[in-house]
Amino acid sequence: MTTYIMALFSSPMEIPTNIDSLLWVIPIGLCISVVYKAIKLETFNIKLFLKEVSLLFITGMGLMVFVMLLLLGIATLANVL
Repeated sequence: MTTYIMALFSSPMEIPTNIDSLLWVIPIGLCISVVYKAIKLETFNIKLFLKEVSLLFITGMGLMVFVMLLLLGIATLANVL
């Protein structure tokens, strides 16, 4: 069992570059937001925690969409010129 787990980390994982694989950004972003806010909050209040996590998640996803559209625009202009 240990050998199998170690073998998983010895070779790179094949990640396809299609729309379905890009949707994995959503749960990964949510997990990062939850863990980051759980570490950073000094006093744990569930209402404040959910508010902070949702704000961080929406901000992160919005930034990713903005960068995606910016890069798509640059790629489109590069193909036109």
